[in-house]
Amino acid sequence: MEHVIALHQVYGELVFRGLKSVEIRKARVFGEGDTVFLYIARGNPHTLRSTLRKLGLSEEQALTRRGTIAGGFEVGEVIEADLETLWELTKDRSGLTFVHGEEKGRKWLSEYIRDRGYAFTIERPFLFREPLTREEMEEKYGTRVEGIIHLSSRTRKGWVKNLIEDLMSREAVYL
Repeated sequence: MEHVIALHQVYGELVFRGLKSVEIRKARVFGEGDTVFLYIARGNPHTLRSTLRKLGLSEEQALTRRGTIAGGFEVGEVIEADLETLWELTKDRSGLTFVHGEEKGRKWLSEYIRDRGYAFTIERPFLFREPLTREEMEEKYGTRVEGIIHLSSRTRKGWVKNLIEDLMSREAVYL
Protein backbone atom coordinates (compact mmCIF):
# COMPACT_ATOMS: atom_id res chain seq x y z
CA MET A 1 0.00 0.00 0.00
CA GLU A 2 1.09 3.57 -0.57
CA HIS A 3 0.64 6.56 1.73
CA VAL A 4 1.26 10.29 1.66
CA ILE A 5 1.93 11.81 5.08
CA ALA A 6 2.98 15.21 6.33
CA LEU A 7 6.29 15.47 8.13
CA HIS A 8 7.93 18.61 9.50
CA GLN A 9 10.82 19.71 7.34
CA VAL A 10 13.39 19.14 10.09
CA TYR A 11 12.49 15.43 10.24
CA GLY A 12 12.40 15.13 6.45
CA GLU A 13 15.94 16.46 6.38
CA LEU A 14 17.01 13.84 8.93
CA VAL A 15 15.32 11.01 6.98
CA PHE A 16 17.08 11.98 3.75
CA ARG A 17 20.43 12.43 5.50
CA GLY A 18 20.24 8.98 7.12
CA LEU A 19 19.90 10.34 10.67
CA LYS A 20 16.28 9.30 11.25
CA SER A 21 15.58 5.62 10.75
CA VAL A 22 12.21 5.25 12.48
CA GLU A 23 8.90 7.08 12.16
CA ILE A 24 6.67 7.10 15.23
CA ARG A 25 2.87 7.16 15.06
CA LYS A 26 0.02 6.74 17.54
CA ALA A 27 -1.68 4.06 15.45
CA ARG A 28 -0.60 1.26 13.13
CA VAL A 29 -1.09 3.27 9.95
CA PHE A 30 1.54 1.49 7.83
CA GLY A 31 2.41 -2.11 7.17
CA GLU A 32 5.71 -3.77 6.39
CA GLY A 33 6.58 -3.18 2.74
CA ASP A 34 4.35 -0.10 2.34
CA THR A 35 5.68 2.95 0.51
CA VAL A 36 5.40 6.27 2.35
CA PHE A 37 5.69 9.56 0.45
CA LEU A 38 6.64 12.60 2.53
CA TYR A 39 4.83 15.90 2.18
CA ILE A 40 7.21 18.40 3.74
CA ALA A 41 5.20 20.55 6.13
CA ARG A 42 6.35 23.75 7.76
CA GLY A 43 7.19 23.08 11.41
CA ASN A 44 9.18 25.54 13.49
CA PRO A 45 11.70 27.46 11.32
CA HIS A 46 13.97 28.07 14.34
CA THR A 47 14.12 24.31 15.01
CA LEU A 48 15.02 23.67 11.37
CA ARG A 49 17.78 26.31 11.37
CA SER A 50 19.15 25.03 14.68
CA THR A 51 19.20 21.43 13.46
CA LEU A 52 20.86 22.36 10.18
CA ARG A 53 23.51 24.29 12.16
CA LYS A 54 24.18 21.16 14.25
CA LEU A 55 24.86 19.42 10.94
CA GLY A 56 27.14 22.24 9.80
CA LEU A 57 24.67 23.27 7.08
CA SER A 58 22.83 26.42 6.04
CA GLU A 59 19.17 26.64 5.02
CA GLU A 60 20.27 26.86 1.39
CA GLN A 61 21.77 23.38 1.75
CA ALA A 62 18.46 21.78 2.77
CA LEU A 63 17.51 18.75 0.68
CA THR A 64 13.79 19.49 1.01
CA ARG A 65 11.44 22.41 0.43
CA ARG A 66 8.28 23.10 2.38
CA GLY A 67 5.06 22.49 0.51
CA THR A 68 6.41 19.63 -1.64
CA ILE A 69 6.24 15.88 -1.74
CA ALA A 70 10.00 15.49 -1.72
CA GLY A 71 10.45 11.72 -1.68
CA GLY A 72 9.76 8.92 0.74
CA PHE A 73 10.77 5.54 2.06
CA GLU A 74 9.73 1.93 2.35
CA VAL A 75 8.45 0.61 5.66
CA GLY A 76 10.50 -2.15 7.24
CA GLU A 77 9.75 -3.58 10.65
CA VAL A 78 6.65 -2.44 12.54
CA ILE A 79 7.10 -2.25 16.32
CA GLU A 80 4.26 -1.78 18.81
CA ALA A 81 5.36 -0.95 22.33
CA ASP A 82 4.58 0.88 25.54
CA LEU A 83 6.04 4.35 26.07
CA GLU A 84 9.17 3.24 27.97
CA THR A 85 10.08 0.50 25.51
CA LEU A 86 9.34 2.66 22.49
CA TRP A 87 11.51 5.47 23.86
CA GLU A 88 14.44 3.14 24.54
CA LEU A 89 14.16 1.59 21.07
CA THR A 90 13.79 4.86 19.17
CA LYS A 91 15.33 7.76 21.09
CA ASP A 92 18.51 7.74 19.01
CA ARG A 93 16.82 6.78 15.73
CA SER A 94 13.65 8.94 15.63
CA GLY A 95 15.34 12.33 15.44
CA LEU A 96 13.71 13.43 18.71
CA THR A 97 16.91 13.40 20.78
CA PHE A 98 18.94 14.97 17.97
CA VAL A 99 16.46 17.81 17.43
CA HIS A 100 15.15 18.45 20.96
CA GLY A 101 17.54 16.75 23.37
CA GLU A 102 16.70 13.71 25.46
CA GLU A 103 14.43 15.35 28.04
CA LYS A 104 12.28 17.37 25.61
CA GLY A 105 12.23 14.53 23.08
CA ARG A 106 10.95 12.06 25.65
CA LYS A 107 8.35 14.56 26.87
CA TRP A 108 7.14 15.10 23.30
CA LEU A 109 6.84 11.33 22.75
CA SER A 110 4.89 10.81 25.99
CA GLU A 111 2.44 13.58 25.07
CA TYR A 112 2.06 12.29 21.52
CA ILE A 113 1.52 8.55 22.06
CA ARG A 114 0.46 8.52 25.73
CA ASP A 115 0.81 4.83 26.78
CA ARG A 116 1.42 2.88 23.52
CA GLY A 117 2.62 3.65 20.05
CA TYR A 118 4.22 2.32 16.89
CA ALA A 119 7.64 2.69 15.35
CA PHE A 120 8.04 2.01 11.64
CA THR A 121 11.57 1.44 10.43
CA ILE A 122 12.60 3.56 7.47
CA GLU A 123 14.20 1.60 4.67
CA ARG A 124 15.39 2.65 1.22
CA PRO A 125 14.76 6.40 1.57
CA PHE A 126 14.54 8.23 -1.74
CA LEU A 127 14.31 11.78 -3.04
CA PHE A 128 12.45 12.74 -6.20
CA ARG A 129 14.51 14.42 -8.88
CA GLU A 130 11.47 16.71 -9.34
CA PRO A 131 9.48 17.12 -6.10
CA LEU A 132 5.74 17.62 -6.51
CA THR A 133 4.78 21.10 -5.29
CA ARG A 134 1.61 22.13 -3.50
CA GLU A 135 0.76 24.33 -6.50
CA GLU A 136 1.13 21.40 -8.93
CA MET A 137 -1.13 19.29 -6.71
CA GLU A 138 -3.77 21.99 -6.78
CA GLU A 139 -3.48 22.39 -10.55
CA LYS A 140 -3.39 18.66 -11.42
CA TYR A 141 -5.69 17.24 -8.76
CA GLY A 142 -7.86 20.19 -7.74
CA THR A 143 -6.91 20.00 -4.09
CA ARG A 144 -5.19 22.43 -1.77
CA VAL A 145 -2.80 20.66 0.62
CA GLU A 146 -2.06 22.47 3.87
CA GLY A 147 -0.53 21.06 7.05
CA ILE A 148 -1.40 17.62 8.34
CA ILE A 149 -2.36 15.00 5.80
CA HIS A 150 -2.51 11.25 5.55
CA LEU A 151 -3.71 9.84 2.27
CA SER A 152 -3.54 6.20 1.29
CA SER A 153 -4.11 4.10 -1.80
CA ARG A 154 -7.02 2.37 -0.09
CA THR A 155 -9.14 5.47 -0.71
CA ARG A 156 -12.04 5.62 -3.14
CA LYS A 157 -11.16 9.18 -4.13
CA GLY A 158 -10.03 9.31 -7.74
CA TRP A 159 -7.71 12.29 -7.26
CA VAL A 160 -5.79 10.47 -4.50
CA LYS A 161 -5.36 7.39 -6.69
CA ASN A 162 -4.13 9.64 -9.54
CA LEU A 163 -1.74 11.47 -7.19
CA ILE A 164 -0.24 8.21 -5.93
CA GLU A 165 0.07 6.90 -9.48
CA ASP A 166 1.93 10.11 -10.38
CA LEU A 167 4.26 9.70 -7.39
CA MET A 168 4.95 6.04 -8.19
CA SER A 169 6.04 6.99 -11.71
CA ARG A 170 8.41 9.82 -10.71
CA GLU A 171 12.14 9.41 -11.04
CA ALA A 172 13.71 8.88 -7.63
CA VAL A 173 17.23 8.78 -6.28
CA TYR A 174 17.71 6.18 -3.54
CA LEU A 175 19.96 7.37 -0.76
